[in-house]
Amino acid sequence: MEFPKEEVGKRIRYLRRLQGLTSEELARLAGVSQSMISQIERGQVSPSLETLWKLSHSLKVPVFSFFETEVSNAVTISRAGETNSIKRVRPNVSYQLLSPSTGKQMSFFKMIVSPGEDLDAPLMYHAGEECGLMLAGSLSVEVEGEIHTIYEGDSIYFDSTLPHRFMNVSDEDAVAVWAMTHSF
Repeated sequence: MEFPKEEVGKRIRYLRRLQGLTSEELARLAGVSQSMISQIERGQVSPSLETLWKLSHSLKVPVFSFFETEVSNAVTISRAGETNSIKRVRPNVSYQLLSPSTGKQMSFFKMIVSPGEDLDAPLMYHAGEECGLMLAGSLSVEVEGEIHTIYEGDSIYFDSTLPHRFMNVSDEDAVAVWAMTHSF
C-alpha cells in the first residue's frame, strides 16, 4: 500500500483554508518552504513524519486528522476490518486508527512496530499526553533520553511534549493500543 499523498494533501489544504491561512502563513508557522506546502497540497510529494508533525502543530489538529474525512457523529463505532490503516508513516511502524480524531481531543489507535531498532527515526514531540497498552511483544519507548521497555500486558503513560520514539529490538512484531490527547 502506498502513502496516500493526494488525499493527505487535499486534507491539509482543507484544514489550512478552514482556518483562513494562506500557504505562505502555514509555511512560516511550520518552518518549511511555501513551495513544500504547495507540493504537499497538490499531492506531488509525500511529507516526512517530521513535516506532518510540524503541520499538525501549526494547524492545531491531531496528525491523524490528515488521514480521515470529517466525522460529526457524537458516537462513532469502528468495526473490525473497517478501520483506517496508515501504513509506513515511519519505515517500521504502521497505525490503525480506531477512533475519529478530527475536532476531537483524543486519538485512539492500534500501533504495530516491526522488529528492528531504528535509531535514525527522529524524536517526536507534540502537545498532549500519551498512553499505551502492549497486546503482544515488547517495545522500547525512549522518552527524553531514557529508555523504558514494556512487555505484553504492561502499560505506559508520558507527557507528549517530551521528545520520544519507539523501538522494537525483539524479533517479533510489537502490537499495542495507544491513546493520545491533544492540547489544542
